Amino acid sequence: MSALVGALATASPASAAITVNTNTDCDAQCIVLYFNTGYAGSHTAIHSSTPDGGEGIYNLADYTFLSGGKGQGQGLKNNAASAKARIWSIDSSVTIYYNSGYSGPCDKFRRTEYPAAWQLSNTYNENASVYFRNTAVSQNCADFG
Repeated sequence: MSALVGALATASPASAAITVNTNTDCDAQCIVLYFNTGYAGSHTAIHSSTPDGGEGIYNLADYTFLSGGKGQGQGLKNNAASAKARIWSIDSSVTIYYNSGYSGPCDKFRRTEYPAAWQLSNTYNENASVYFRNTAVSQNCADFG
């Protein structure tokens, strides 16, 4: 519980509608980052409760892998190897960026309700920010969906 409280206490870079925990059973839009390839090791789920999107975590440096397993307690920034997402609609997406501030190469999750990346492409162990959108904006991203 203290790891979760610590992660939420440092959540100032995230929007108020963003929550971070270990719950992989998303009833809303979310992305789960895993420490290892193949959805293995420790994980952290980032949930968005705003259907309009337009929110995210500008810099993942203040967050850690929360669940049990290899990588627990390690920084979330630049350590994710795979991811699963839950998308509300075909016009929604969640994007993992190489750089803080939602820039650089990226991996985008969209088009299907449960897109997944067994291994991240452009942000494998180089992930620095995450952003939820209400439209599938065209970008130079690896597309998972």
